[in-house]
Amino acid sequence: MKKNIIVNLIKPTINEIAKYVPGESKIAGAKNVIKLSSNESPFSIPKKVYSSAKKLIEESNLYPDGDSTLLKYAISKNFKIKKSQIICGNGSDDILSLITQTFGREHSEVICSEYGFIYYPIISKVAGAKVIIAKSENLAVNCENILNKISKKTRIIFIANPNNPTGSIIMRNELKKFLQKVPKNIIVVIDGAYSEFVTDNSYSNGLDLIDKFQNLIITRTFSKIFALAGLRLGWAYSSKQIIETLEKVRGPFNVNLLAQKIGSLILKEKSFLKKSILHNTFWQNKLTKFINSLGLEAKTTYANFVLIKISKEKFKKEVILKLLLENKILIRDLDSYGLKQFIRVSIGSNEQMKKFMKTLENIMSKNAVKRN
Repeated sequence: MKKNIIVNLIKPTINEIAKYVPGESKIAGAKNVIKLSSNESPFSIPKKVYSSAKKLIEESNLYPDGDSTLLKYAISKNFKIKKSQIICGNGSDDILSLITQTFGREHSEVICSEYGFIYYPIISKVAGAKVIIAKSENLAVNCENILNKISKKTRIIFIANPNNPTGSIIMRNELKKFLQKVPKNIIVVIDGAYSEFVTDNSYSNGLDLIDKFQNLIITRTFSKIFALAGLRLGWAYSSKQIIETLEKVRGPFNVNLLAQKIGSLILKEKSFLKKSILHNTFWQNKLTKFINSLGLEAKTTYANFVLIKISKEKFKKEVILKLLLENKILIRDLDSYGLKQFIRVSIGSNEQMKKFMKTLENIMSKNAVKRN
């Protein structure tokens, strides 16, 4: 009886939620595990950044700056944007959740692209909204299909650019045309978690479009190229009205002391950023060629991972995953994204990539992974 009372208190849309399951981090009882499942940076932060920040541990008895003032200043200076139009969060996930809390409502609709980040539907349903899925095309976000899904109930559109987990991108011209067609009373969220990895000049991270499109929100993270996944730090840029509204909803002291300090320092490390981009580009190209040589199919991505299609007619995906696990290598199975024939492999360190390639080559030579 008591259980039924509690269940009745829960929003109906929350009962529809499948819990978010991150990429595996550990193998029970195993040491020296190669983790290529969560798109983390293979590099530790520069020592001088660490040395400057570790002194702050002595101040951990004090609350951090509730407005992240110095961090906002550093972001503003680095990206040449307005400080008053920036909000910081405990990871970009924190801000994405703030957006649905603020603009989502019961019986409204939120549009997400097929094969997109699975956290978008979760936070939308928490807000009581109905999630509408727009079909992708060739594993890429299709803007026209999103526009066709817009109704009078639509409140928010979520787009990851580059997309996770497929790694596709929307070019600048297409993005502008799309934004021009979206009604101004609908919030458009562009999640740019992987923006720094894109080297194509036809791509836009969207920051320069904020002044023209008042309903646009760009979210960013320090978790990927800036190597701060463990500190949980993200930010967003939008019109002044939207940011002021989100600040009302934001929890107090939502960005910790160390995250604020290290985040402001890492932005100054241009050589670290350059090293990360060069490393990622090198291994993406090398791994893509290698994967294709094995009879698998590597898809072009604009992020820090390689998307791999495993033909169900030729190979047994479950056996490949099992053998990788036995060799203490963790990658991301994309079944939960609806991509049954795909796996995603993050770009790791030089040693990790060499070990992965050698192990996979050995695995693919075994008859056990092949279909007769």
